[in-house]
Amino acid sequence: MPVLALTIDFWNTMVVAHVNGERRRTERFAHLVRTVRRHRPDLEEPAIQAALQRAIDRFDASWRHRHVTPTTPEIVAGIWRELDLQVPEDDHAGTVRIFEEGLLNAPPALVDGLAETLAWAAGRYRLAIISDTMFSPGRVIRQWLDRHGLLPYFDAFVFSDETGFSKPDARAFEQAAAALSLSPTDLVHIGDLRRTDVRGARGVGARAVLFTGVHQDDDGPEPDTVLPRWQDLPALLRPA
Repeated sequence: MPVLALTIDFWNTMVVAHVNGERRRTERFAHLVRTVRRHRPDLEEPAIQAALQRAIDRFDASWRHRHVTPTTPEIVAGIWRELDLQVPEDDHAGTVRIFEEGLLNAPPALVDGLAETLAWAAGRYRLAIISDTMFSPGRVIRQWLDRHGLLPYFDAFVFSDETGFSKPDARAFEQAAAALSLSPTDLVHIGDLRRTDVRGARGVGARAVLFTGVHQDDDGPEPDTVLPRWQDLPALLRPA
C-alpha cells in the first residue's frame, strides 16, 4: 500500500525535551513563587513545590487513564486551589503565559536530521502533527515551528489542548486523517511512545513507527517499524 501521509508526534520525536528542560522548570517555578508570595508571603517554597507537583500528578493521571490533557489555565487554577489562594485574573493570566511560553524562551533542541527529512517528505506526502500537550499549547508549538521554518511543511495539526482528547484516543488520528481528506488507514504515524503513539495508530489501522532517536520506550505494544534516525526515513518508506 502506498504511503499517502505522515503524522508526527512533537515531544522527543521532533524535539529533544530535556534540552533546556531544567531551565523551563526553574523559570516557571520562580515565577510561581513570586506570584504566590504577593498574596501569601508566609508560604515556603516546599509547600509551593508540593502544590505544583500535585497538579502535575493530576495531569499525568488524566493523560494516562482518561486520555485528556488538562490545559495550562486548568493546571494553574489547580495550583491556586491547592494553596487556597484567590488570585487576581491578571496574576493568573501572567502565570499561565510564563508556563505556556517556556517553549519559546528556553527552547528544546531540534532532533538531528529532522529539518532536512521534513523538507524531503513535504514534497512527497501530506504531513500532520498529532501532539499531546501539557504546558506548551498548540498555539505556542506553532510559533516554535514557525521560528524554525517548519510550519509550512504541515497540512494539519491535532493538539490535545485544542481537541479535548489525547493519544491513544482514536479521534486524534481520525481528526488528522479527516483534515488531510484521507482514511486513518492511509496514515503512517511516527512517535516515541508505545502507550500513546503506537497503540493509538494501530488502533485505527494506521502504520505505527516508533522513533527511538531520543530515548528507548519499552512500555506498550510493538510498532510496525522502528526509526532510529530521521535520516533513515526515506529508506524506510521506499517500496520494497
